[in-house]
Amino acid sequence: MTQKKINPKRQAEKDLKDAARMKQMSEAVERRPLPHLISAGDLKHCSVCGYPFKPDVQPSMSAAFADHMRKTHNPGQTSEDANP
Repeated sequence: MTQKKINPKRQAEKDLKDAARMKQMSEAVERRPLPHLISAGDLKHCSVCGYPFKPDVQPSMSAAFADHMRKTHNPGQTSEDANP
């Protein structure tokens, strides 16, 4: 089996493009807001999927939202992932 020669100039160009793309992706992830509750009248909604929460939810709004996130959304899921 013969091994293909690597052109150092082309490899350097590819490495620069890859590094730039990785930086761009990491910056995009940093700008993405964390899931949170959005107020809409008497209800609050999940910012990822729009699921409504009643104001009198038990044991608390924050506990109900945390439970919803754990059961419904994968870690790191975005609104684009939830609503294709």
